[in-house]
Amino acid sequence: MTLRAIIIAIVLSILSIAWIHQASLVQTPGLLYAPVYIASVPPVPALIFLVALMAFGPLLKRIPGLRALSRKELLVIYAFLVLAIPPVTFGIIELMLPWMTAPTYFDSPQAATAELVAQLPDWYGPSDPEVIRMMYEGTEDGAVPWAAWTRPLVVWTIFLSLLYGTGLCLVTLFRRQWSEHERLRYPLLMIPLDVTAESSQTDIREAAEGFFRSPLVWIAVALVFIHHGLNIAKAYNPAVTALSERFSFANLFTEEPWTPFRSLAFFHRPEILGFGWFVSLDVLFSVWFFRVLDPFMQSLASAIGYRASAGWPYTPQQGIGSFLTLMAVLAWTARGHLTEMARAAIGRATRDHSDEPMPPAWAFWGSIGGFIAIIAWMTVIGMSVPHAVLYFGMTLAFGLVYARIRAETGVPTMWAYPFDQARNGMYQLFGGEGLIKPNIGNLLGVSGFAWIGRGYFTSLMGYQLENEKLAEEGGLSRRGMLWVIIAAFLVGMTAGYVFNLQSYYAFGANVLHGGTTGGGYNVQTATREWSAAAGAVKNPSLPEWPRVEGAAGGAVITLALVLARFYFLRSPFHPIGYALSLNYGYALWGPFFAIWLIKSIVHRLGGARWFRRAMPFFLGLAFGDLFAGGLSWIAMAIFGPEVFNGYMVQFG
Repeated sequence: MTLRAIIIAIVLSILSIAWIHQASLVQTPGLLYAPVYIASVPPVPALIFLVALMAFGPLLKRIPGLRALSRKELLVIYAFLVLAIPPVTFGIIELMLPWMTAPTYFDSPQAATAELVAQLPDWYGPSDPEVIRMMYEGTEDGAVPWAAWTRPLVVWTIFLSLLYGTGLCLVTLFRRQWSEHERLRYPLLMIPLDVTAESSQTDIREAAEGFFRSPLVWIAVALVFIHHGLNIAKAYNPAVTALSERFSFANLFTEEPWTPFRSLAFFHRPEILGFGWFVSLDVLFSVWFFRVLDPFMQSLASAIGYRASAGWPYTPQQGIGSFLTLMAVLAWTARGHLTEMARAAIGRATRDHSDEPMPPAWAFWGSIGGFIAIIAWMTVIGMSVPHAVLYFGMTLAFGLVYARIRAETGVPTMWAYPFDQARNGMYQLFGGEGLIKPNIGNLLGVSGFAWIGRGYFTSLMGYQLENEKLAEEGGLSRRGMLWVIIAAFLVGMTAGYVFNLQSYYAFGANVLHGGTTGGGYNVQTATREWSAAAGAVKNPSLPEWPRVEGAAGGAVITLALVLARFYFLRSPFHPIGYALSLNYGYALWGPFFAIWLIKSIVHRLGGARWFRRAMPFFLGLAFGDLFAGGLSWIAMAIFGPEVFNGYMVQFG
């Protein structure tokens, strides 16, 4: 935790934030969904700068009085970057700012969205219509009216810091249980730990004898670059043979009852293939099995003449029930550890807790007190206590289970949780009618904060937990890492405000983030949400009980899978695999099926020895994909987004 490491981390964070900001908000004209797909896990700049510091580190030795960065300093910088970069991009600030302003700018007598926003507190966003208009249409000098933005941004930062801190306390409560008692593997840490390891010894899983010295790593990197190179060539000349970004099954299943299989697509994602090698066989099997089971059930229903209602079998809703059940199971499994943490919080600990990332009292009371503070905050807005508890309880539960999934499986995506389902679940359970009675505060709370459940904010809990593990594996100060986690978030939020608002007022939000004249992806998403809220006021809907039953079904299935694994150790069905199939299975099932097949053969023929020998190759696939993504974004920033004729290295 040297001063120079922190200074370098802050400087590189600013550069990384500027890089990601340009790639996701500014350099994507007309490509509406392109900004969504640069949200890699871990952030590409964190890996690129880690490698760059290692490559140029020896040059520091030639400067009198300086020495090369140590491994611990490199890990501190990496830990800082992975939390400082996400706030600027999709899902946090890029989504929050339009959410605050779009209903006012795009309001009309028919929409009546501005009337809803007017009932929110005055700190929710700037109230001056001219300030909002300039944000969407740009100004001649690009000047940002900071006076109008200061109060909303300060209050939002306080609230988001409260939510971020509560999540940090929660993952810290469970850290020892998962890291030491259950010995989860944290596969996403293998790259930073192996890349920075000494030449002939690695500190994690015996991954390789020197990451960059392994020929398997470079074979994998070469294959990744060939894959993306052929795809770029195909973008220019369709006659070129290449895998493309995905293979769709739509043209294979054109007749009933097989048409539900048209929704399947085999995604070619080297990073997922690489990290998939470290996922257990039962999770791999469960993901592809349950994903393929979904269209099979629809085809079977069609074949026997069953007239299912729209949305059946309610896969997203099953995801809600599955994650909430997993949250309850995780708490029950860790009940002994949580009881010890509670005893330590009141000064009656039975063991030493000096090695915890934060004192047990902070983690325990921070979790409870932080959640109570969030609920109190929302009641001031007008939400009832039960509605606020359910809404933000789901938000934090999704984040905690997502962090657990990352620690156990290493799935490299920010969307491996019930995306946008906290908001949808509230609408389906209560209906528009239930959210506007006895007052409109519940609707305002759900819609006004719905952006939090759509992107990076929930996934930050995964980085928090991984950074705590990184401190343990890398020999860093665990209490020092706590302050790195906090400082990185604040730096990221502050820089994100500056970069995003400067671009909005310089160019106009209407033409940024893939937009043309009506706003890009995030602007359109915010407009749709507020239009739906206004529609709920005009024509209140009733609860959607079939979808609620779908959530209950997901809970029952998850609990059954948990019990099956408890009583039948050889059960091939893993509840985490089932949960993943419901929330991100459309992109995971193909790579996971391929890895499941390869791992099954390797385990039968060569056992653990072959598995360990192949590890550098699969780490190389993940590393090569992230590195290729970084190089492609740099090329687009220099030569323009047309340089690859619309092809992008996808991580979404």
